[in-house]
Amino acid sequence: MDSVRTMIAGGSLDRRELRFKALAGLAGGALGWIPVEIASHNHTLTEQVSTAEQWASTIAMIILSGLVGGFILTAEGQQLEFNRDAQLRFARGFGICVVLAYFGNIYSNEVFSWILGAGGWTLNAQGSMFYLVLGRVISWTMMGATIGAGVGIATLKVPNILKGAAGGVVGGFIGGLTFDLINGVTGGGLMSRLIGLSAIGLFIGLFIGLVQELTKAAWVTVAQGRLRGRQYRVEGNVATIGRAEENPVGLFGDPAVQARHAVIERRGADYVIRNLAVQTGTFVNGNRVETVDLHDGDRIGIGGYEMIFHLRGSSTPARQQASLAVDPVNPAHVASRLAGLNANVDGPCLIDTSGQKFPLSAAHAIGIGRALDNEIVVSHSSVSRHHASIQASNGSFQVKDLNSQNGTFIGGQRVTSAPLINGDSVRFGDAPFTFRA
Repeated sequence: MDSVRTMIAGGSLDRRELRFKALAGLAGGALGWIPVEIASHNHTLTEQVSTAEQWASTIAMIILSGLVGGFILTAEGQQLEFNRDAQLRFARGFGICVVLAYFGNIYSNEVFSWILGAGGWTLNAQGSMFYLVLGRVISWTMMGATIGAGVGIATLKVPNILKGAAGGVVGGFIGGLTFDLINGVTGGGLMSRLIGLSAIGLFIGLFIGLVQELTKAAWVTVAQGRLRGRQYRVEGNVATIGRAEENPVGLFGDPAVQARHAVIERRGADYVIRNLAVQTGTFVNGNRVETVDLHDGDRIGIGGYEMIFHLRGSSTPARQQASLAVDPVNPAHVASRLAGLNANVDGPCLIDTSGQKFPLSAAHAIGIGRALDNEIVVSHSSVSRHHASIQASNGSFQVKDLNSQNGTFIGGQRVTSAPLINGDSVRFGDAPFTFRA
């Protein structure tokens, strides 16, 4: 609880995120109540039900779980608009949670029945309420964990599976604990199930969001721009920034922001931002950059937006990157910065037209292209996603074209595979470099 209070006081807890996830879970639980109510036909625990009715009840609970999971995952975008990206997230969350809920519902029902049987539960018997509540709490905790894990899997980020499951455990526990309490207050029946199932969805959404917030390592807060006050978690090894809907950090409504404008990469415990926008550029603390280490409190400028980068805890210095901060006002500062960068890169490298050096490795091939999984990312429209590679061979370096559309050139001549000589002019599409041994 102290950590929660600290995060709230410090402004690092994204309350908007928690509200969206809690309300999404509430909406999923409320909509899921409809098939549950239809399937239950106001049956009590003492009534015998047919096989068809058992299947109807199972399917209804599976749909409930899918709706809760789908809506919570949709809330990741923190938008009320049900756009294409939100629809895909909902479909992914619903589908995964439905599959997991099938097995979760089977086992949770078996546990529920076993607890009632072990406690000798009968209607109105003394002490029976304890076993009823116990069975409900444990079975719903299991279902909450299943839904939460499904939400985590649907985010396509492995760490979120445990985070989602943990949030679902707490949400399911509280929901299950309050279900019979609500039932007693409302006198049972339709309204108690509506409130109870809605509350379960709300708690699962709230605590999944809370666990994700408490365990986040890095995030950015929009300090200036249309989305001022919005927070984005930086999860996984790569988080792209831009106005396209699929970006984890979406900056909308600004024509100066490109579809994929920049990317934040995690390297161990440290983070690096890489510019992908050739024309408008990316700025850190007022300086234009290509690649630069990020530290807690750094201010990132993209178009009309300014964001503050936050990093929890201390961090060891990041691996030295070849980066260039361009000061358009003071050319002497640029020359000094270039000299410092060049001094930090020894050995074979490629040098672009700005003077930035990209070191080459004798141990493994270096991929070159527009895709983010390349060692050298070249954000140019003439460069293919995986354009070429450079690899050491017999004491020298060899460039190999990877069937790119616009070709690889040495000294103006197109090549498929050729050795590199110190001073060679190398061009990937229309992006020129110089090779230095």
